[in-house]
Amino acid sequence: MEISTAGGFPLQNFKYMKNRLFLTGALLVWLAGCEQRELTEVPEATQATFDLEMTPVEIPGIKSLRGMPVDLKGRMQSGKSSSGLQQDVALINEQLIPYGIQLEKMEYFTAQGAGQTVFFKDTGNKRLASDFVPNDPRNALPGTDIPYIVDGTQASTASGLNVLAPIDAVMATWDNVSCADGFSIYNAGVFPSDIGFVSNFFFGFGGSSGFFPGVIVHAGVLPKAFFDLVDVNGGNFILGVTFTLTYIEDINQDGKGDVAIKEVYYNDAFNWQDVVATGSGVDFQTVALHEVGHALSQAHFGKVTRTEANGKVHFSPRALMNAGYSGVNRVVEKTDKAGFCSNWSNWPNN
Repeated sequence: MEISTAGGFPLQNFKYMKNRLFLTGALLVWLAGCEQRELTEVPEATQATFDLEMTPVEIPGIKSLRGMPVDLKGRMQSGKSSSGLQQDVALINEQLIPYGIQLEKMEYFTAQGAGQTVFFKDTGNKRLASDFVPNDPRNALPGTDIPYIVDGTQASTASGLNVLAPIDAVMATWDNVSCADGFSIYNAGVFPSDIGFVSNFFFGFGGSSGFFPGVIVHAGVLPKAFFDLVDVNGGNFILGVTFTLTYIEDINQDGKGDVAIKEVYYNDAFNWQDVVATGSGVDFQTVALHEVGHALSQAHFGKVTRTEANGKVHFSPRALMNAGYSGVNRVVEKTDKAGFCSNWSNWPNN
């Protein structure tokens, strides 16, 4: 079945689309229509090995929240409930139905107290979990491995940290968890243009008009204003956020959502550092490990309490997947490993 927009824009068969295209003239044409930014301090070795074997699935004509009658930014700044965000996202999800994808949830990590998971799509069957599908023909690179890419235009923070090497270290940490021998997490490239489907279509905030199905996308270090759209004054406390979009069709009929898109964003309002080296700031690797945990289908974990006398927040047990930041933690704890292994130990025979 061929799907078209109301304006008659033809798309490839979405169900079996395979975007295994090399970065050739076709990609360069796409890049010409995007905002061009210079790569930020990309190491020479990374540039030399850059060989992205995919192009994004283009979705033209979707009207972002910024262009809608409801002024999302004004509402958020006025302190109204973030439930309005759910209503507005529902409008875009309606527009995305012909493309077979929906924004399912966002999970954010905070500098104080507990983070939050916001579900945007109520499937009606109490399904609150979604997972990648091995050998999913709809993905950019069908197979049993999980690729990731990084936005090369937003790879340095205002505090001077280049995030490329820390992201590679984080992905390697999860890849090396001993129970997950049936797949690898690998670097598919540093993308030379601004990417981020969610930031573009849901928030009208830079990004791209296409997405990379089945790929974990580190979509950049974004300004505080972006996170103010995620939640009321969110730029003051959200360290990072992971968005999950799922395919509408449950192709393997396991009762779980099939992951189409995982995008991770980091808040440039914070003093990002390698805290092991500097002894100060917010440790980027710790936060990225948490966000990638979400990208690999893990939820928040642990009980959160606060000591009123000094305002300190305590997590029991302490784990990477606690909903709030509690200092440097670059170890996949037992509880984190248990959650990870429940998703991945039998892969690809889930």
